[in-house]
Parts: sequence; structure tokens; C-alpha cells
Amino acid sequence: MSTKPSAGINYFPEDNKTKVIYSVVDTLKDIIPIENDRYRLSFCINMLVKGEIHSLINAIEQADPRSSALNYKELEQKLNPLLKEKEIL
Repeated sequence: MSTKPSAGINYFPEDNKTKVIYSVVDTLKDIIPIENDRYRLSFCINMLVKGEIHSLINAIEQADPRSSALNYKELEQKLNPLLKEKEIL
């Protein structure tokens, strides 16, 4: 019986939109301390960029980051300029 080596990891380039979204949301560690909440929020923002969700507040509501220190409207006000600065929205 032989064992195959594990598959390699393909990293996204730095300018990839998905990577930029995850990086921007990851800067909010002090506001959203639980990593899974940040991942869900990043995923939903990515759905927004793809047109599957219609607004940033809807993406936040769908992600439901329960560990967030801010309410959804405040979180939208915090995220909106960060995402516009990186030309995501």
C-alpha cells in the first residue's frame, strides 16, 4: 500500500478581490473577535460582489456576526469606507 503526498496549497495573488475582502474583514479583529464570524462575513461580502446579495447591510444580516461589538448599522458604517478604499464596492 502506498501513500500519496498531500495536495499543495494554491495561494491567491495579493490583488485578488476575494483575498482583499478577507483581509479587510480580518482587520476588524477587535470588533469581531471570533474568526468564524469574520469568515462568514467575508463570504457574504463576496456574495455581494458577485451580485447574489443586494446590499452591504443584507450581507451583514445574512452573516449574523454575533460576536460583533457593534450593531449591524454601525458595522456597515465601519466596513463601507474600508471596502470602497480597496475598490471592492
